[in-house]
Amino acid sequence: MNRYLEGNYAPLADEMSTVDLPVSGRLPRDLNGLYLRIGPNPRTEVDRELHHWFSGAGMVHGVRLREGRAEWYRSRFVTSERGAPNTNVLSHGGRLLTLIEGGKPPVEISPDLAHQAIWDCDGTLSRGFTAHPKIDPATGAMHAMTYNPRFGSVRYVVLDASGRATHTSDIEVPDGPMVHDMALTATRVVLLDLPVTLAAAQRRGAAGLPVATFPFNWDDQHTARLGILPLSGTADQIRWIEAPRSFVFHVLNAFDNPDGSLTMDVIRYDTMFVRDINGPGDATPRLVRWTVNPATGTVNEEPISDHRVEFPRVDPALTGRPHRYGWFAGFSPDGLLITDDVNRDPAAGFGTGPLIKIDTTSGRTVVYDYGPGRVTMEPAFVPRPGAIAEDDGWILSVVHDGTVDRADLVVLDAADLDAGPVATVHLPSRVPFGFHGNWVDDRDIDAARSAV
Repeated sequence: MNRYLEGNYAPLADEMSTVDLPVSGRLPRDLNGLYLRIGPNPRTEVDRELHHWFSGAGMVHGVRLREGRAEWYRSRFVTSERGAPNTNVLSHGGRLLTLIEGGKPPVEISPDLAHQAIWDCDGTLSRGFTAHPKIDPATGAMHAMTYNPRFGSVRYVVLDASGRATHTSDIEVPDGPMVHDMALTATRVVLLDLPVTLAAAQRRGAAGLPVATFPFNWDDQHTARLGILPLSGTADQIRWIEAPRSFVFHVLNAFDNPDGSLTMDVIRYDTMFVRDINGPGDATPRLVRWTVNPATGTVNEEPISDHRVEFPRVDPALTGRPHRYGWFAGFSPDGLLITDDVNRDPAAGFGTGPLIKIDTTSGRTVVYDYGPGRVTMEPAFVPRPGAIAEDDGWILSVVHDGTVDRADLVVLDAADLDAGPVATVHLPSRVPFGFHGNWVDDRDIDAARSAV
């Protein structure tokens, strides 16, 4: 059995459009925009033994909110002759971009999801892009660490607020590591060169062992390290520091410290893709704080929480700046850490559960359980207009209801999760477990109307 083709991991066969969605509660009238979410949704038969959750055509889901109404829900396959992004969708420079890593360029979509076109930034992204660029809130510039298995380097790319490429630099790395995310501070960027590599999958194949459709595996021969360089820096400026031996899909946030060190809050795994070659189901995520000191060449690791969490989010205005709160998708019914990685059953897959808010300063945790059979996907924080407090806003997430096999878009008060849903938008179908989504407000929608 391949868990990543069963239940709510299973792909949808058809696109859908629905207007005037039913809403329980009252949608905030200040929530005017488009909630977008994307994930893999294979359109053809796949090899059930070798299919990897990260593979397959993308399907983007959109919910349009305006003036207290849920005007429409639409789902559309993302297609192009150079690959179909399935990992992230966001707004930048007047464009709505669907993203994937590993050598494929973004595909731009229109705000009504009706039109699509490859966007490679006039050739700058010809080697592909990344699933997790970071936008500097001070400048609006987008920073990205992009990798392509055909090349022996990671390309650092900077796009300004208009989407124009202003900087590229190629950084040589051995073994073809998977670089899913990066870290950004007010002055620096961090490249994560960790031991999940293409070379390990190639060695596995040469030994006659099965290799999944996403050809990366845990690499016992690859050193875990962090590459630190200044914003818009070049390869000759990089400072390599050995990191705790682990893998990181996602960075909650990072920031500079007065003593010249930097702080990175990350979701770390002791290993990845060792027994479960079809997805990340055989390891346990832990939220930890890395204090990285370039002067001494050291990384100090401290646990932040005993809860098992993934898909971390902060207020986007604090990207690269000191933060206090993070919101996460929790795992297992209570989100508590499962420590027995050795005996963890890969067939259990990668299942989420409650929403979890963690105060990274005090360690205080709030767990919001959506109810029996209901599990959240990645949350998105949307600040309230004029907000001053870090958690003054809303949390939006797609929640799968296994009791009826359907999804809702749930809105919570980010400062008071215990109060329960502010509003619930009832979607007409399920939304398969996927990866990432973002809120796009009306200003960015207006900027994107003339695109594609």
